[in-house]
Amino acid sequence: MRLFSAGHMLLLLASMALFSSSLAANQADSATATTHQIQWLDGPELSIPLQNIYPAVFEERILVGGGFTPSSMPSFFGLGPSEKMFSLNPARARWQSVPDLPEPRHHLGMVSNHHYLYAIGGYTGSKEKVWPIQRSVFRLDGNFQRWRKSASLPIPLAESVYANVGQNIHVIGGKTTSSQTGEHIDSAAHYVLVSNAYWRKAKPPTISRYSAASAVIGDRIYVIGGRTSGQDAKLLNSAEFYDASTDSWSAIAPLPVAAAGLSASVVDDKIIVTGGEIFNQNGEKRTVKALNSVWQYDPALDTWAAMNNLPQPLYGHGSVTLRGKLYLLGGAGEKEATNRVMIADLTAQ
Repeated sequence: MRLFSAGHMLLLLASMALFSSSLAANQADSATATTHQIQWLDGPELSIPLQNIYPAVFEERILVGGGFTPSSMPSFFGLGPSEKMFSLNPARARWQSVPDLPEPRHHLGMVSNHHYLYAIGGYTGSKEKVWPIQRSVFRLDGNFQRWRKSASLPIPLAESVYANVGQNIHVIGGKTTSSQTGEHIDSAAHYVLVSNAYWRKAKPPTISRYSAASAVIGDRIYVIGGRTSGQDAKLLNSAEFYDASTDSWSAIAPLPVAAAGLSASVVDDKIIVTGGEIFNQNGEKRTVKALNSVWQYDPALDTWAAMNNLPQPLYGHGSVTLRGKLYLLGGAGEKEATNRVMIADLTAQ
């Protein structure tokens, strides 16, 4: 039997460590090399600039409406709530009008199931009272002829997250009105519209937040970022998911940046989070800074990866995926609402 001297053994161990380090570096380089970089192309522009919107896909079309738009009778910094609704059939590459909403709304939640497109809660009001939170819900069927009233929310809600799991509509968190003071407060409410007929309670999230992003993968609703208000007001990077099959919440890795007004969609079972807003404090003045960041979350690894930035900073925009393409709609940059639409064909990556 051949015996190794201490010197030989140290040399062998050092060689093994160097090999392991080299292998890990190669694997990391390989992972970096296979990270998809998104190429953004301009799509058909919205008919009007819109921000603070929650678009949805219904009947193989993209539907968007409500929100804030530049107005000759503004209620908030040159903007007013809109009642206009628009539909995009990607095959025709142009936006078409669909029936107007029954009344103007901004921060109007939109989500669909197999039967209906829903318009949920949000704010409406005049210049004197811009932020009254609504309970009413409207729905539009696949004939796209007329909005009809649906079961109202149990409480007023706006800036919530909206999701469809198993054809049931979920509304989670957001802002509501205090029954004691009438003031706006953060909500941890979680309501489910069952069989398009009635609302029931589900397990609330662990954090009361609003202006968050959400995405659905299977039975899981992911809630990402957002903010809180009141004395402890802050932007959030925390994220968690609701499992509809177990009526339970679980935390996931936090978003690498704390932001609100961001948007999320799912492509190939990964979540793409885009844009958002943060606040800069300059003395007593607080200003909004829009973000151009793009993050990808992999649920299998519970990790976030940075992707190449958006062509422009955005917040208050909407995002949807349809036929393998990711669409970013409207929103605002540093100054004003936009009608820009950006498209990424992720099946070609």
